[in-house]
Amino acid sequence: MRRSKMSKRADVYIRLSSKPQEKGLSRETQEEKCREYCEKYGYIVRNIYYENKSAMKAHKRPVFEQMIAEQHKNKADVIISFCLNRLTRNPYDFEPLETLVDKHNITIICLQDNLVITKPFKAHEKFLVRILTANAEFEVNHMNEIRKYGLVKRAQTGIRPSKLNYGYTKLKSGNIAIVPKQAQFVRRAYELYSTGKYSLSNLPEILFEEGLKYSNQKNGKIPKSSLSSMLKSKFYTGKYNFPDCKEEITGKYKAIISDELFNKVQLVLKGATSEKIVKHEFLYSNLLTFKGTSKLMTGDIKKGRYIYYTCKDDEGKYLCVNEKIINKELLSYLKEIRLNLIPKELVKEVLKELLKPLKQELAILRGKVSHKYHKELELQNTINENEIDDVELIELEKALIEDTYGDLPLKIENLEKKISEKTSLCESTMTKRLADIFITLDFETKRKVISLIKNKFEVDKDKKVKLTFKSAFRKIRKR
Repeated sequence: MRRSKMSKRADVYIRLSSKPQEKGLSRETQEEKCREYCEKYGYIVRNIYYENKSAMKAHKRPVFEQMIAEQHKNKADVIISFCLNRLTRNPYDFEPLETLVDKHNITIICLQDNLVITKPFKAHEKFLVRILTANAEFEVNHMNEIRKYGLVKRAQTGIRPSKLNYGYTKLKSGNIAIVPKQAQFVRRAYELYSTGKYSLSNLPEILFEEGLKYSNQKNGKIPKSSLSSMLKSKFYTGKYNFPDCKEEITGKYKAIISDELFNKVQLVLKGATSEKIVKHEFLYSNLLTFKGTSKLMTGDIKKGRYIYYTCKDDEGKYLCVNEKIINKELLSYLKEIRLNLIPKELVKEVLKELLKPLKQELAILRGKVSHKYHKELELQNTINENEIDDVELIELEKALIEDTYGDLPLKIENLEKKISEKTSLCESTMTKRLADIFITLDFETKRKVISLIKNKFEVDKDKKVKLTFKSAFRKIRKR
């Protein structure tokens, strides 16, 4: 391919991947070689773009995407990288580079491959580059297979290559030891839950009252989600399952609970030992009153399927109203409430409060991206400084980091999608009548809505239902 010597401004892209670095691909080496090339051919280095990300998956490198975006606004004459697989390891990320060449007349230079891509970017050149990119993608997939194979083999030795469960710790020798106080917490949690008398919601409080504190929380109380995971983990029986391992693995560590206790807890979790008591919930109980006396009306079921609301008048006579009548009359009132008449400022405040927990969670996840990056960088520096070449150990350490943080980009993407969906739903909701929304709500939310909007919600002696709105809702009422 052709080499251009007339370009003046150069942007340099440097990438370290999360997998063990190939010899000679350190950040310093890449930058040094690129600068030497620029000096030799008279290019002025304008920007150095650096990131520590894998290029295995497309659209997962923010710095790379930033570099591409900036070229459309203020392009360089050349983009220089140490080698092609530093720029891209998949065909999807090569497409924006191809666009820079074809539409913006930018030259792409990959030093180690002796590759210079200039306009016109001919068909046979594109074919060759795609072959090289496909080969780089194959190398990544192959390395990933080796990594998975190493993790499986490690798991089959009886030492699970992931973060240890609460109740265990790993010694410097690599052996797994039980932490007595934590193990006592785990054992008692299993014992109490196996009785079927406690739920995931109230068991944390019971454990705390017994003086058993969960050391991973400052307040000493185990979160419901953590308790659920603990009670479902077979690891505590001295055995575990691992992805791509068909057989159950016996661990090289002592069990905290017996198989019998574990199985009993699983039955309770599934509800197999719980006696289900069906208790009917009445939508209008203690919300509806008898006009003139302000006595609350309570629900009752007749013949097993007909719901009525009853109360006694001042003379001791019963008033009885069918729920279907109340439903019909209530919806006719709710149709008068037009949500689009609510001030936009108020809607924004409500939406802000609704999204607050999700945005806080998103901020935490974004913070973890930085934490994960520094953990990976710290590990890589240790490997480089000590010239560690034990591939299995390196892969194990990286797997531990990955297991600790998980797939953060995917979690962030899902959370951002959830925020967007809730925002769209709110905007859509505000174009409807309250009656249209009310019929889609769950039981508790319906009761909250009635409590929120009603000034008076009553039935007279002729069984006529009347709803008087609070002043704030009268302003958005349209008959």
